[in-house]
Amino acid sequence: MTGYDKNGNILSLQCYGQTSASVYGLITLTGNLLNRVDDTATTSAYNNGFEFKDGVKQANEYNYDSNGNLTKDLNKGITNISYNCLNLPSVVTFSDGSTVTYTYAADGTKLKTVHKTGSTTTTTDYCGNVVYENGVQKLLLTDEGYVTLSDGKYHYYLKDHQGNNRVVINQSGTGEEANHYYPFGGVFASSGNVQPYKYNGKEYDGKKGLNWYDYGARHYDAALGRFTTNDRFSEKYHSLSPYQYGANNPVNTIDINGDSLLIVTPAAIEAIYNGLQDGSNIKMQFNNGILEPTSIAKQANSSNDFFLKDLFEIANSEKMVELSLSDKNTYKMNGKTVEETFGTPYDDDDSEIPAHQKEEYSKAGVPFGKHIQGNLGQTLVPDKRLASGKSSTNSHVQVIINKNGTLNHRTVGIAHEFGHVILYLRNVPFSHGQPGVNNFIYNKRADVMSKRLGYDY
Repeated sequence: MTGYDKNGNILSLQCYGQTSASVYGLITLTGNLLNRVDDTATTSAYNNGFEFKDGVKQANEYNYDSNGNLTKDLNKGITNISYNCLNLPSVVTFSDGSTVTYTYAADGTKLKTVHKTGSTTTTTDYCGNVVYENGVQKLLLTDEGYVTLSDGKYHYYLKDHQGNNRVVINQSGTGEEANHYYPFGGVFASSGNVQPYKYNGKEYDGKKGLNWYDYGARHYDAALGRFTTNDRFSEKYHSLSPYQYGANNPVNTIDINGDSLLIVTPAAIEAIYNGLQDGSNIKMQFNNGILEPTSIAKQANSSNDFFLKDLFEIANSEKMVELSLSDKNTYKMNGKTVEETFGTPYDDDDSEIPAHQKEEYSKAGVPFGKHIQGNLGQTLVPDKRLASGKSSTNSHVQVIINKNGTLNHRTVGIAHEFGHVILYLRNVPFSHGQPGVNNFIYNKRADVMSKRLGYDY
């Protein structure tokens, strides 16, 4: 990348994977909408690499509808893209009459694509992890690769740290495909094309020069480093273009689908893992500090761990939640920013009290034993002040965990505060003293987490 505008839209690209180093991409924009791309490359890409094809030379090469969805890409010969009620493309029409038609389930899951080019029609059906082509079972997709159903042979992906499929090998260990990527997902060299799942493991459609990656909620044009439609969470990222990929930092971040939990303090991740019932098979992925909910969706949906389920529900919501560790509780009150210093929580153990006192405690339902004393944190919301009059310092939900305590203290604090967040996101009473809140927070979360970590209550 050689330049961005103030909204994070890419202004120019320089790609060294072509046969000569050349700049392509002076991009003229109007309100984040791409108007034109001027390609100055003089030679073609090699070894099956991506290249931008400058199909026309005019002022407006791209058009958008009122929702910000791309409807025309004249450089690819696309004259119209129509969308369904979910803002997903339903029909892509090319200037020569070729079309790509998509069919989805009610939740937006892609069920079918139909490519019509001249007299040739290719129909691809997606049935769970089985892919059909023209009515014939073609691939059985797995986490490690796929099975070609025509011959029953296994094929495996060798991935890099971002989930990009770099190499495909067969069950004998023979290499079948090797891909080398530009940071933004374009392939600058490839030794083959035996399967379509490539950058970030996403399905690539190169038929008719479409050259899109399917990210589920949106399609991505890697030659431009832009999505074709708006990010539905774009209001959370005021400093970034709604069409950008990976916060314009594709080396360190990836884009999966959703995003609502911002980990402000990386040490909070350790406290989260500390509280999981079984974190050995959970690999959280983050996009510029924001937890990608799809990276934990499978485990959360099959688990009975309240902590993991709370984490997923928060990450998958449309409200931004900030999680931070601090020695200060900072909030808004009466229009002013107030800062208070947290004390240091500590472990207390009253299990050595006299037997008669234990009996009295038991009769009264008062717990005793090892427990935590002190303030572990605070949840602040922007649109509803707490009974104390406190509110968040910005438009986000803010979870501030007292960093003065131990790792276990921070974990119990997160479990407690996540309970408040869950109730708030469900639009039900969420403050202590309101009906049902203490039972939800203490009995079903904080106390359960405390016992999980070795406390008595």
